[in-house]
Amino acid sequence: MADDGTGEKTEEPTSKRKKEAKEEGNVAKGKEIGQAITLLASFMFLYFLMQQIFFGVLNEIQYYFKNLIIEPFTIKMTFEILYDAFFSVIEKIYPIMIVTAAAGILVNFLQIGALFTTKPLVPDLKKVDPIKGAKNIFSLKGVVELLKSLFKLALIAVIAYHFLMGNLDIFQKSINQGLEEALSAIAHLISRMAFAVIIALIILGILDLLYQRWQHNKDLKMSKYEVKQERKEMEGDPMIQQQRKRRQREMSMNRMMSSVKDADVVITNPTHIAVALEYDLEEMEAPVIVAKGEDFVAQKIKEKAREAEVKIIENKPLARSLNKMSEIGDQVPIELYQAVAEILAEIFKNRK
Repeated sequence: MADDGTGEKTEEPTSKRKKEAKEEGNVAKGKEIGQAITLLASFMFLYFLMQQIFFGVLNEIQYYFKNLIIEPFTIKMTFEILYDAFFSVIEKIYPIMIVTAAAGILVNFLQIGALFTTKPLVPDLKKVDPIKGAKNIFSLKGVVELLKSLFKLALIAVIAYHFLMGNLDIFQKSINQGLEEALSAIAHLISRMAFAVIIALIILGILDLLYQRWQHNKDLKMSKYEVKQERKEMEGDPMIQQQRKRRQREMSMNRMMSSVKDADVVITNPTHIAVALEYDLEEMEAPVIVAKGEDFVAQKIKEKAREAEVKIIENKPLARSLNKMSEIGDQVPIELYQAVAEILAEIFKNRK
């Protein structure tokens, strides 16, 4: 049965397949580690500014209750209060938003590097197909994601329960403490619990990232047929390659034949081999082979030589040696200088 490209995916993805997937935005990215690191960055920032933010909010509340509520309300005053409160909240939370966004960008960059593509933004009706969506939900990947989410929730619940049950005395003591002291103790407990949860989420995120990379590589695996087709696309169809090589040979043959007219002598076997030599006393250190060939090519070289009135000399040993020891464009081998020099000397003498 012919392989239709849907065979078993047993081959590792090629670099071309990986590059195409990355260009389409299909990359191995762990969402869990990104969320955990972002949460850690925002909480760390909030932890160090907690006191400043807390007392800032407390002062705002005191200001509204002491200075505004005692006055008769008007529509204009209500608008001013809401306006001031809105920008006061923005002023206090925008640094956290900036830190959170920067942490998210940094985590993504460390995972997948610099990547900008608009392909995932292109509308695709397949993504809103309810049948396909239901299949994705009940697929193995969907079940794994559900189990991961349930495990994460259970882990957070266990950590929170452990901290709360182990520190019930803090809540009991806060009844007899002042507001500032009680809030400070509770905030310290919540901070410890939050750090424990975040560390657990980071560990889960690292495991999830390893799993995502394994799954991504598995999804990109190819069948032997796909690898063969890709190699064929990259290297070209064999028939096209043969045609290209044939054209290259024809062009090379035409260039060689056009060089015969510039030769000074053609040395033959006499019927099986022909070697054309050119020698310029002023510009060349030694004679150069400008054309050579056997059988049919040798006959064509002799025809071109006759047309150009180039001297043709029969010398079987020299013709065989030149054909065997040199290529087109090479200088005559040193060991053949004497034999070639005698022939060229005679030709140049006759010309003069």
